[in-house]
Amino acid sequence: MRQISINRRSNRILYNVTVSVEALIYADWLTFMRENHIPEIFSTGCFSGYKICRIIDESSETYTVAIQYFADNLEKFEEYKDKFAPILQQEYLQRFGESAPAFRTVLHAIEEGEVIGEEPTSNS
Repeated sequence: MRQISINRRSNRILYNVTVSVEALIYADWLTFMRENHIPEIFSTGCFSGYKICRIIDESSETYTVAIQYFADNLEKFEEYKDKFAPILQQEYLQRFGESAPAFRTVLHAIEEGEVIGEEPTSNS
């Protein structure tokens, strides 16, 4: 049986940025995010992790991508929002404008879990 590690007292904040990226600029956008924007966000000291996810089975004209940043608590996120977000968002907007508009949501993680042990799978 699988074991699940559960943290029911999570205070982490999930900052989700959903972007609709034109297919023609997707490679450039992704390189910019990996090499410039995300490192700048992490240099603030406000986040402890991130994920980049792309929606499967969508049109070839645009890609919808969610970048999820993890802050250890609301205070860290508020620091980012107040001190750093306006400048970083302005730089992003100047670079991509309407070619990659972003929609932002903030979520409070109230519980997190992950599989910590797996049964061996049979190949019969």
